[in-house]
Amino acid sequence: MPTTGIITGHEIGKNKTGTKDVVLLQVRITDKDDIQTVELMSNSGYNAIPPVGARVLIVQVTPSWKIGITESDNIPPSVDEGEVEIYSQENDTIKAFILLLKSGIIELNGNNDFAVRFTALETGLQAFITDLNTKLAAAFTGVGGSWPGTSLDISGAKVDEVKLP
Repeated sequence: MPTTGIITGHEIGKNKTGTKDVVLLQVRITDKDDIQTVELMSNSGYNAIPPVGARVLIVQVTPSWKIGITESDNIPPSVDEGEVEIYSQENDTIKAFILLLKSGIIELNGNNDFAVRFTALETGLQAFITDLNTKLAAAFTGVGGSWPGTSLDISGAKVDEVKLP
């Protein structure tokens, strides 16, 4: 029969057979003195350590082995049906998040700016600058002057931590 508990601590330790590192949760199950260690079994492709104070659903697999199969951090959901939010938190406050909207839009920490394909933008802008310099040089030469050329550097706008297809 599944039971619930409150997470009081965590550590990285060995699984039941001692062969793999896993997240071990210290969980208060019935009263303040009933603290038990359970292995957190998470979804494939997902790694997280639930915060202290979060609730966890515990299943007894064998008489000596319990696993935590899901947890809730008490932060109310803020997404619509069909959407997913992945976030980090500290003291019950969301710090960073990725929001997958049902429209297909992916938001990183809000929706105040747009991501661009930097390489394509840089290539297009440099082609424009080359063309502009060629035309201005021809115009200046035609009136007896010279055009020193201009350049454009947008490298400061590049965000190395975000990659797009």
